[in-house]
Amino acid sequence: MKEKNDKKNITIGIIGALSEEINLLYKYIKFYKKKIIYNKKFYIGKLKNIKIILIQSGIGKTSASITCTILLYVYKIDVIINIGTAGSLSKNMKLGTIVLPCSTCYHDVDLTPFGYKKGQVKNFPQIFSINNYLTKLIETYMIKLNIYYKKGLIISGDSFIHEKTKKNKLKIHFPEAIAVDMESTAIAQVCYQFNKPFLIIKTISDHSNNYAALDFQKFSHLASEMLLKIFQYFLHHFYIHE
Repeated sequence: MKEKNDKKNITIGIIGALSEEINLLYKYIKFYKKKIIYNKKFYIGKLKNIKIILIQSGIGKTSASITCTILLYVYKIDVIINIGTAGSLSKNMKLGTIVLPCSTCYHDVDLTPFGYKKGQVKNFPQIFSINNYLTKLIETYMIKLNIYYKKGLIISGDSFIHEKTKKNKLKIHFPEAIAVDMESTAIAQVCYQFNKPFLIIKTISDHSNNYAALDFQKFSHLASEMLLKIFQYFLHHFYIHE
């Protein structure tokens, strides 16, 4: 493990799907360069010894995977971090709760007739494990900041879950899942392919029910504020494990 005063340059790629999810972070970090690659805007900045590349991927699995692939192909990235919002699949999770997933899986992939598990893509694991070192590292910051968070499985698919019946179906197939989003598993799959460590940090913006769209519009800004609070501490104290 590198010491905190290590001068080695570290490059972190931060991906958020929506402008609401990255705007506050963009204002916090002093970006000195913008580069457009395949119509994607990459904002490049630095904080202490950390080079940061921030990008809005757009919504959904395809947009997320394209963005992550470009990022890893063009730049020498040490760590990928996916930030943003997610819908709750847990009865007792309040809006604004930070979700720190340990693993992620697709909920809308079904190759079970060919012997694969629900959510599994051929030649890939059913469940992608999120880097344990990074997860534990940010957990220490959460504890120091006295921020409540939940750990567990997050599932992804190309639908915004806004009906209780759909939510219940997800819980049947993935009873251990605590949250659902539209990007994280696609990013996990790309990082798995590139053999890059990644971290996912989400904030609960809705309960994946009939009020989900209204709740999302109301709480997405609060979610961004919570993420910024964590990143302000994280980026000032981050050092990489080798």
